[in-house]
Amino acid sequence: MDKEKGFGIVVTSPAQKRYQETILPYLLEHFSIDRAAAIDLAIAQKVSSLSKNPFLGTKEKYLNHLNHDFRFILNKESRNFEIKIIYFASVKTATIFVTDFFPTLMNPTKLGKP
Repeated sequence: MDKEKGFGIVVTSPAQKRYQETILPYLLEHFSIDRAAAIDLAIAQKVSSLSKNPFLGTKEKYLNHLNHDFRFILNKESRNFEIKIIYFASVKTATIFVTDFFPTLMNPTKLGKP
């Protein structure tokens, strides 16, 4: 892998669905339009940062039973709005797969479920 290029990033369909159906509506309901847009940008930048540092996140203990080394980075805007950006890195393909945007206030047994 060329260290200058970094890893590619793929946001899976279930992650996109969670973001569009859960995260965005929450942002628009609880924050001003400008603040919601700023939070949306901050989340996108956190995801993008994984390209250069794919093993930055903490291992996700609730997904240890799966075949991938799932990790997360936390995006915290307030005590009522924290999301885990769940992902795994494939060294073989130099790709980060973002698999969920999980609100930490949800029951952890729902992790990985739409």
